[in-house]
Amino acid sequence: MKKVTTKEFIWYLGAGFLVFLGLIAVIFGIIGYHVTGPAEQNFIQKFEEAIHFELRFLGLIFIGAGVVLAICVLVFNAKKADREVEKKIRREQRIAAQSNKTIEVKNAVEIIEEAPKAEEVEAK
Repeated sequence: MKKVTTKEFIWYLGAGFLVFLGLIAVIFGIIGYHVTGPAEQNFIQKFEEAIHFELRFLGLIFIGAGVVLAICVLVFNAKKADREVEKKIRREQRIAAQSNKTIEVKNAVEIIEEAPKAEEVEAK
Protein backbone atom coordinates (compact mmCIF):
# COMPACT_ATOMS: atom_id res chain seq x y z
CA MET A 1 0.00 0.00 0.00
CA LYS A 2 1.29 3.43 -0.97
CA LYS A 3 2.05 5.84 1.84
CA VAL A 4 0.48 9.29 1.86
CA THR A 5 2.98 11.99 0.91
CA THR A 6 3.30 15.26 2.81
CA LYS A 7 1.94 17.27 -0.12
CA GLU A 8 -1.10 15.01 -0.41
CA PHE A 9 -1.68 15.22 3.35
CA ILE A 10 -1.58 19.04 3.23
CA TRP A 11 -4.19 19.06 0.44
CA TYR A 12 -6.43 16.77 2.50
CA LEU A 13 -5.99 19.07 5.51
CA GLY A 14 -7.03 22.04 3.37
CA ALA A 15 -10.13 20.20 2.16
CA GLY A 16 -10.95 19.20 5.73
CA PHE A 17 -10.54 22.79 6.87
CA LEU A 18 -12.98 23.98 4.21
CA VAL A 19 -15.53 21.38 5.31
CA PHE A 20 -14.98 22.38 8.95
CA LEU A 21 -15.54 26.07 8.14
CA GLY A 22 -18.67 25.10 6.25
CA LEU A 23 -20.03 23.16 9.21
CA ILE A 24 -19.32 26.06 11.56
CA ALA A 25 -21.06 28.48 9.19
CA VAL A 26 -24.10 26.19 8.89
CA ILE A 27 -24.33 25.83 12.67
CA PHE A 28 -24.08 29.58 13.26
CA GLY A 29 -26.65 30.18 10.51
CA ILE A 30 -29.11 27.82 12.19
CA ILE A 31 -28.47 29.35 15.60
CA GLY A 32 -28.90 32.89 14.22
CA TYR A 33 -32.17 31.91 12.54
CA HIS A 34 -33.66 30.44 15.72
CA VAL A 35 -32.43 32.97 18.30
CA THR A 36 -35.31 34.81 19.92
CA GLY A 37 -35.13 38.41 20.97
CA PRO A 38 -34.74 41.78 19.31
CA ALA A 39 -33.00 41.83 15.95
CA GLU A 40 -30.57 44.49 17.17
CA GLN A 41 -29.03 42.01 19.61
CA ASN A 42 -28.70 39.14 17.14
CA PHE A 43 -25.13 39.54 15.90
CA ILE A 44 -25.46 36.61 13.50
CA GLN A 45 -28.32 38.24 11.60
CA LYS A 46 -26.38 41.51 11.56
CA PHE A 47 -23.42 39.69 10.04
CA GLU A 48 -25.65 38.04 7.43
CA GLU A 49 -27.09 41.43 6.51
CA ALA A 50 -23.59 42.86 6.20
CA ILE A 51 -22.42 40.17 3.79
CA HIS A 52 -25.81 39.96 1.99
CA PHE A 53 -25.76 36.16 2.23
CA GLU A 54 -27.11 33.59 4.68
CA LEU A 55 -24.53 31.65 6.63
CA ARG A 56 -26.36 28.36 6.06
CA PHE A 57 -25.92 28.63 2.31
CA LEU A 58 -22.38 29.94 2.62
CA GLY A 59 -21.60 26.92 4.78
CA LEU A 60 -23.04 24.56 2.19
CA ILE A 61 -20.84 26.17 -0.46
CA PHE A 62 -17.75 25.67 1.75
CA ILE A 63 -18.69 22.05 2.41
CA GLY A 64 -19.19 21.41 -1.30
CA ALA A 65 -15.87 23.05 -2.16
CA GLY A 66 -14.06 20.97 0.46
CA VAL A 67 -15.60 17.73 -0.80
CA VAL A 68 -14.79 18.54 -4.43
CA LEU A 69 -11.20 19.40 -3.48
CA ALA A 70 -10.78 16.14 -1.54
CA ILE A 71 -12.18 14.11 -4.45
CA CYS A 72 -9.86 15.85 -6.93
CA VAL A 73 -6.82 15.13 -4.74
CA LEU A 74 -7.90 11.51 -4.32
CA VAL A 75 -8.42 10.98 -8.06
CA PHE A 76 -5.12 12.66 -8.96
CA ASN A 77 -3.11 10.55 -6.53
CA ALA A 78 -4.92 7.34 -7.51
CA LYS A 79 -4.03 7.93 -11.18
CA LYS A 80 -0.45 8.69 -10.17
CA ALA A 81 -0.23 5.42 -8.22
CA ASP A 82 -1.68 3.48 -11.18
CA ARG A 83 0.91 5.00 -13.50
CA GLU A 84 3.70 3.94 -11.14
CA VAL A 85 2.41 0.35 -11.01
CA GLU A 86 2.12 0.20 -14.80
CA LYS A 87 5.63 1.61 -15.13
CA LYS A 88 6.94 -1.11 -12.80
CA ILE A 89 5.17 -3.82 -14.80
CA ARG A 90 6.60 -2.54 -18.10
CA ARG A 91 10.09 -2.38 -16.58
CA GLU A 92 9.79 -5.97 -15.36
CA GLN A 93 8.59 -7.10 -18.78
CA ARG A 94 11.56 -5.42 -20.51
CA ILE A 95 14.01 -7.03 -18.08
CA ALA A 96 12.36 -10.42 -18.56
CA ALA A 97 12.49 -10.07 -22.33
CA GLN A 98 16.21 -9.39 -22.17
CA SER A 99 16.90 -12.38 -19.93
CA ASN A 100 14.64 -14.81 -21.83
CA LYS A 101 12.14 -15.17 -19.02
CA THR A 102 8.41 -15.05 -19.37
CA ILE A 103 6.28 -12.88 -17.14
CA GLU A 104 2.71 -13.55 -16.24
CA VAL A 105 0.78 -10.58 -14.88
CA LYS A 106 -2.06 -11.82 -12.68
CA ASN A 107 -3.08 -8.39 -11.44
CA ALA A 108 -1.68 -4.88 -11.37
CA VAL A 109 0.44 -5.50 -8.28
CA GLU A 110 1.65 -9.11 -8.44
CA ILE A 111 4.23 -10.09 -11.06
CA ILE A 112 5.15 -13.75 -11.41
CA GLU A 113 8.34 -14.70 -13.23
CA GLU A 114 8.77 -18.11 -14.77
CA ALA A 115 12.05 -19.59 -15.86
CA PRO A 116 12.25 -20.51 -19.56
CA LYS A 117 11.32 -24.10 -20.33
CA ALA A 118 13.97 -26.51 -21.57
CA GLU A 119 12.23 -26.82 -24.96
CA GLU A 120 12.37 -23.08 -25.52
CA VAL A 121 16.06 -22.92 -24.61
CA GLU A 122 16.91 -25.77 -27.01
CA ALA A 123 14.92 -24.16 -29.81
CA LYS A 124 17.02 -21.02 -29.60
